[in-house]
Amino acid sequence: MGAWNRRWCERILGFCGLCLLAIAFVIGLGVVMHLLGLSRLIDFERSYWLVGRAITFNSLMGLQVLLFSMAIMLALAPVLLLDRHVRVDVLHGRLSRRGQRWLEMVGHLGFALPFFGFLLWPAWRFVERAFLTGERSTDGGLNDLYVIKALLPLGIVMVLVALLIAITCLLRGRTPREVAHG
Repeated sequence: MGAWNRRWCERILGFCGLCLLAIAFVIGLGVVMHLLGLSRLIDFERSYWLVGRAITFNSLMGLQVLLFSMAIMLALAPVLLLDRHVRVDVLHGRLSRRGQRWLEMVGHLGFALPFFGFLLWPAWRFVERAFLTGERSTDGGLNDLYVIKALLPLGIVMVLVALLIAITCLLRGRTPREVAHG
């Protein structure tokens, strides 16, 4: 994987962390709006991408979903490549390094790759349908909901690429973490 890939993974995870901080800000703004009895924060004279003609309480809720989707879907691949994911199996810690690599290979090839591979097409259709129909919030929330939905196939593609990188590393006798850290 190399040092530059590790830096990119770290940058993506840093961006995901900023998304989580932004969620806290948006939630706080929504709470203040609620306490003041405001349903509209800002009105615009013309329509803007994603928010339309106003930033409303409902558009802030949609923004929370967008930020959370970005934080989760974009973090999956870097977490996999940096080997920072949670392990729930009881075998991994008891195995030799070679056994651990084989267990990861079986997990990647037998479970993760087929799961994310089969998930990609329906995820793409989900976004395509939202884009083609011009799906929007019906309650004054965000316009262009395909933007939020597009994070699903984007994250899946990133995970599939990360899995292929991980499998390649494992076939060469090293884990992605060992490759990333030299």
